Amino acid sequence: MRIALFLLFLFALNGAAKAQRLAHHDILLFSLSKSADNTWQPGAPRFLTAFNPKGYNNQPCFFSGNELYLTIQTPDDTTQTEICALDLSLKTQTPVTATPATAEYSPTLMPGGRRFSVVRVEEDGSQRLWSFPIDRSDNGRPEFPGIQGVGYHCWLSDTLVAFFIVGENGGQHVLYTVGARAQKLRRISANIGRCLRRLPDGKLAYVQKATEQTWFLKTYDPQKQAFEIIVKMPADSEDFAVLPDGTYLSGRGATLYQFKPSVNLDWKQVADLSAYGIKNITRLAVSGDGKLAVVVE
Repeated sequence: MRIALFLLFLFALNGAAKAQRLAHHDILLFSLSKSADNTWQPGAPRFLTAFNPKGYNNQPCFFSGNELYLTIQTPDDTTQTEICALDLSLKTQTPVTATPATAEYSPTLMPGGRRFSVVRVEEDGSQRLWSFPIDRSDNGRPEFPGIQGVGYHCWLSDTLVAFFIVGENGGQHVLYTVGARAQKLRRISANIGRCLRRLPDGKLAYVQKATEQTWFLKTYDPQKQAFEIIVKMPADSEDFAVLPDGTYLSGRGATLYQFKPSVNLDWKQVADLSAYGIKNITRLAVSGDGKLAVVVE
């Protein structure tokens, strides 16, 4: 089963997500450099998840050029996932959460840089957005206490969040935005992919699944409440990353693609990563200083 469907299945089960052993995934780190033809090339590969060689390692998020947070589950743990921080310079890993009765997913640095947010599957099966301090000075708090069914999220500003809300009873997953003050859901789009990214101009980039075979990369401008179709996604790919210059990266199988609006008409193949033992790219994350984290099955 593809990891996208697997994770969504777990989220849809709510509380049952805490009692599942997730499939093994690994994370590799590359440095990105731009070639003469303006394509981004990955190099200097580095294996990051030797500390959990048979476990679940997923959902990487750069908190800085040298800090990568991710979701992990060890092979002997069938009850939950936790958040782990990797120091890429010191080559060390630090457990960030160790909660015996809850599961945490999708670590995300919050605006201001003092806290980070996660999707927490609570003891009663509720899926809510929680935040924790970077300095570990408190035990966390729910950011939007009344909003449940959160699968994924993206901070668009310090007062506005985009939520992937899991569809009920097998229904479509829905994109909403929520303001920090009113904390009321505003419906944006339905039948969306799991990847939500804030663009440099403050817009939200996401994938909308028009049909089972046709998925579009789209943007939403929360100020103008306007949508734009950017490009059709590579087949079966719903994950992407966005470089600081506005270039999108996506993967299918072992192939890495790039697309830059106003430059490319379609996705351009930039690298074949099969030489590094990669068979299937599932997620991507990029740092502001040109590092690329690739999640592989």
